[in-house]
Formats: sequence, structure tokens, C-alpha cells
Amino acid sequence: MVSYESFFLLILISVLGPVVGLLTLIFFNAFERQVYLLEVENTQVLLEKELETSKYIQLNQQIQPHFLFNALNSMLGLIRLKKYDRLENVFEHMVLYLRSKYNEEKSLYTLREELDYTKHFIAIQQLRFGERLQVDWLIEEEIEEALIVPYVLQTLVENAFKHGIENIEGEGILQITIQSTDEQQLLLIVEDNGPGFQVNPLSGKGGVGLMNITKRLKLLFGDEAKIDFLTSQREHGGKVVVSLPKIYHFDELGGEHEDEYSSIGR
Repeated sequence: MVSYESFFLLILISVLGPVVGLLTLIFFNAFERQVYLLEVENTQVLLEKELETSKYIQLNQQIQPHFLFNALNSMLGLIRLKKYDRLENVFEHMVLYLRSKYNEEKSLYTLREELDYTKHFIAIQQLRFGERLQVDWLIEEEIEEALIVPYVLQTLVENAFKHGIENIEGEGILQITIQSTDEQQLLLIVEDNGPGFQVNPLSGKGGVGLMNITKRLKLLFGDEAKIDFLTSQREHGGKVVVSLPKIYHFDELGGEHEDEYSSIGR
């Protein structure tokens, strides 16, 4: 004979069993949905990082058609004049310039590499301007192993030619200064004796190369890096100053920047 307590317990289980089962099912469905949403969110983050990496590499590899056309035109002139010895020298600089441009996929590399790359660019420009071009280098000692964003210096120099030196007659003067500050910032300064900046190059009315490096600096350093456009003391020409953190190792980026760009070659 079933006792009253046992009968009551049996009724209670019969009534509450389906309710507990339903609540359990709802809980697991909610849990599975949360896991699914987390997986989707994680996938979106990974895709966004891959997109930023791809965007960064594309920005690195852009070459101004203006420069390429002028360089090839100058080389054609040497061929016509049969100055094959000079052509060989310039062609070598051109090959090294292009090889560095398209083979480099690092988010940061040493200032020494950037200087070598920029010197190839200037050597090609020297063909066009000859003795009319004067280049002054002021590089702080023991700083060449600092890490910088690729092609920043070369872009500043290219801008100085395109919007400065090419627009004046007579001697073209280019001064390149690289130094560090007490605040552990690295300064890249390029000055020319051209007409200066009539408008801000980042206003959308030109300055594609400068907008390019501004985006890359922002991607890696955020508000820790900046670019300023000033008036040079050299006959009121243009002056561009890029300031970024002075670091010697990739992990000094810290925080989210290191994680986002760790997939790019170091």
C-alpha cells in the first residue's frame, strides 16, 4: 500500500518533472545561442583584423604613378643619349626600390632599412635634377635600429619633390632630419625650399601619399603618432614633421596593437 507521503511525492514529481525539463531545455538553448553568438563575434573580429592587415599591406605597397612616370621618362632620356653607364646605375636603384616596395610586408622595420630605401629613391631623383639638387642629412647617432612604419620617410621625401622642388626654378634644397625627444618620441622632419603648403594636404585636395601614411600611423599607434605641416625656415618652403613612439622591439607597441599586427611578418 502506498503511503500518503510517497503518493504526494509521486504527484509532485509528475507535475514538476516536465516543468524542470522545459526549463532545462530553455537554459541549454540559451547557452548554445550564447556560444554561437560568441563564435560569430570572434569570427567577425578575426575577419576585421585580417581586413586591417590586408589594408595595411596595400597601403604600404602603393606607388605614386607620378614618380614612376618621371623615373621611366628620365631613363628613356639616358637611352636616347646613349649614356648607358649612368643608365645602369639608375636602373639598379630602380630595381632595388621596386623590390623593397613589393617584397616588404612587415608592419614595422628599422630606420636603417627606411634610410636605404629612401636613398634609392633620391638617387633616381638625382638623375632628373642633377647638380640642381642639394640633399642634407641630419641623422641622430645610434638611432638607426629604431622601428618605424615602412615608407613614411620616403613618402615625405616624395611629397617634398612633387609639391615643392619640382615647382621652383634654380637650386632645389632638401633637408632630412631624424632625431629623438626626451619624451621617447621619434621625429622625422623633411623640409624643402619650394612654395610651401597652400592648403592642408589632408584636406582632401591632394596629398594621397600623406593621407596614406596618416592612416598607417593611426592603425599602429593611434593618438601616440601625429603629422604636422609647417613652414620651413628655408625660404618659407614646406616642412612636414612626423612624430611616433621610439621603440626598438615590436612588443613595445603593447595592448591591442601588438595582437592585431602580430600576424604580419616582423
